[in-house]
Amino acid sequence: MAKSLYSGMADFQDNLYKKDWLIEQGNLFRITLKDRVYPNALIGKNGWMEYTSDGNIDDFQNVEEFKNKEDIAKKITSLNQYLNEQGISLVIVVAPNKASIYPDKLPDQIKPLSAQTRLDSLISYLGTNNPPLILDLRPALRAARQEQDVYYKTNTHWNGYGAFTAYTKIINVLASSHPELQPYEAADFNLVTTDPGVQDISKLMNANFIKESSLYFTPKTTMVHTEQPEDYSGYNQFSQIPDSDLPTLLMFHDSFGATYLNDFLSLNFKKSHFIHLTSVSQYLNKESIQHFNPDIIIIEIVERNLEQLNRYLPDILPE
Repeated sequence: MAKSLYSGMADFQDNLYKKDWLIEQGNLFRITLKDRVYPNALIGKNGWMEYTSDGNIDDFQNVEEFKNKEDIAKKITSLNQYLNEQGISLVIVVAPNKASIYPDKLPDQIKPLSAQTRLDSLISYLGTNNPPLILDLRPALRAARQEQDVYYKTNTHWNGYGAFTAYTKIINVLASSHPELQPYEAADFNLVTTDPGVQDISKLMNANFIKESSLYFTPKTTMVHTEQPEDYSGYNQFSQIPDSDLPTLLMFHDSFGATYLNDFLSLNFKKSHFIHLTSVSQYLNKESIQHFNPDIIIIEIVERNLEQLNRYLPDILPE
């Protein structure tokens, strides 16, 4: 009887007439009343929204210790040593949480519990490398936000300005070992501003009445040929510049790479292979590395998921 009743209630909820519209109207009423806390989202100051799942707020507040830091550092060091033996450069790029760049947009009650973040802790544990194994983009993005916003107000990702800032920093760091790499300048691109649309945090909130324009850059001239297989969670982009003597890139990324960064980076490499982090075990091994024959490997991961590196990084021992 209870099972039948639960099934009937679930069916009623799934098929309730105008269910999504009713939820949206309820959220509109809550926002009018200045309610700030929603499933998977938080409304901060001046309409800035923060993603609250995946431990995002806990990561900002430094709630927990970095439990597997030593294991991750060991894997990074071992992988780097093996790649160096093959003449391959490794850089792990950490895309900052939005709250790391815009802490002032959070409610005043949400503050870090300690000064050192997990990213700080990992960088300190690994020590200083030149170029750095862990590329911390926070200083560059904090400086850039003084000129223009580098993240969306209603999206957890950086916008075109933020991705361009990250791209510039990455290429400048890689140039120390590959001097032929020089970043393009903003003047080489056209800024595209779309009509306002519903961004990812607004969607999570069922607040489709909150819209924001997307900002991104497109090259003024065709610089690269790109193919995108329909496999977002695997090998999802191949780019090449014909008759080029530039290096070859093998990049593993999450949604921050897919949000403009991959397209920027493809402009500076003879061949660029882009693979989602969820498929890293299939492609980050000795056989695949020999197949792709990259000069540079980039592993991009968002700050809140740093501990996932222990799962993503392979146990590749130097030869």
